Amino acid sequence: MAVLLNACGNDKKSDTKANEDEQVVEQPMEMNEQQQGKEPHSAPEKSKTEPSELNIDDAPLSFNDDTAAAVWDAYTRVKNALVASDSEIAKQEAANLAMIFSEDTAKLKAMAEGIATAEDLEAQRKAFSKFSNAITNYFKGSLSTGTLYKQHCPMAFDGKGADWFSNESTIKNPYFGDKMLNCGLVTATITN
Repeated sequence: MAVLLNACGNDKKSDTKANEDEQVVEQPMEMNEQQQGKEPHSAPEKSKTEPSELNIDDAPLSFNDDTAAAVWDAYTRVKNALVASDSEIAKQEAANLAMIFSEDTAKLKAMAEGIATAEDLEAQRKAFSKFSNAITNYFKGSLSTGTLYKQHCPMAFDGKGADWFSNESTIKNPYFGDKMLNCGLVTATITN
């Protein structure tokens, strides 16, 4: 329950709590930088200085082929339409996404069509959740540089939770839109 409140409570309270947690975790790093004569910098910049996360948010995404890049772009447009709670745009973008897939990826094509043909925003979001789970291996196999963030909203679909992908660590929840825009957390990364 504490995780749910931390991840999806009042946005300002969650942001404040997250900032407090980050300060505690990063305090030894700040001291280390001060000892080295460097000026400490903000939390987002610090994550970029850690060797395992070097330039995570800054590295441009690239994929092994043009089809995979087009899938990512279309996926992002669908996600952004759901974040904006725009059912019509989500429907159009999901139809565009479905057209990219070939017979080799018929399951993903059918799932994208499911988003495009869903009757309302809630049904689109459920179909998008299923699609996001199904596309994980596709993204893992096709990313050549950059980082994708697997993000999770524990409150989506009556507490069952749902995942999505983003190219930034900032949470913009496609399952609640502006009702709970920052509800969620990064659960994994795909990096190459």
